[in-house]
Amino acid sequence: MRRVMVFIDFENFNIAVMDYYRNLGQQAPRLDYNKIPTELVAMLPGNNDLIKTFLCAPKPDDFLMQDSRRSGTYAWLNGLKNQKYFTVVEGQHVARPVAGFTHKTMDINNPASYYVVEKGTDINLAAELLAKGFLNAYDTAVIVSGDSDYIPVLNILNTIGKLTITVGVYGQNLQKLKRCSDDTIILDNTYFLKCLR
Repeated sequence: MRRVMVFIDFENFNIAVMDYYRNLGQQAPRLDYNKIPTELVAMLPGNNDLIKTFLCAPKPDDFLMQDSRRSGTYAWLNGLKNQKYFTVVEGQHVARPVAGFTHKTMDINNPASYYVVEKGTDINLAAELLAKGFLNAYDTAVIVSGDSDYIPVLNILNTIGKLTITVGVYGQNLQKLKRCSDDTIILDNTYFLKCLR
């Protein structure tokens, strides 16, 4: 029985799902993040045991918490912290003023007054993948992200004999990741329907 851990880059995955459904002319469904790893592991060949899931997601700064959509998403992410065998690792979303504005004149109701920078998510996911890999906590790592920044991490995991599965959403380009993964999985509506809330 192979021990599997699932590592989800929330921002990358969420944007890819929204883009996928936007291209279909549909609204993205609400997904159950407890079902996502379970259904992914069920797709793997052989006998596999899901040990744990790590979800790396940004926490909005105080300014961005004024946006009800962002604060609502963060409240939902906080609820996931109570799930068994599921860890939420927080990065940050930081608002910065655009030219002509300052931190004091940024207005949450005027998106043209600021832009958002994501900090920590990629490095958090990479650190969890490598730490758990070197501690031999899993045999197979399932990485849910289409971000090619993880290529060096995949190369290291392959060097120490870990199986790596890269998961993307239909429409994402996984060519670079495919070259250094043992397998790739592309998700579409058929999969998402199994993971509804």
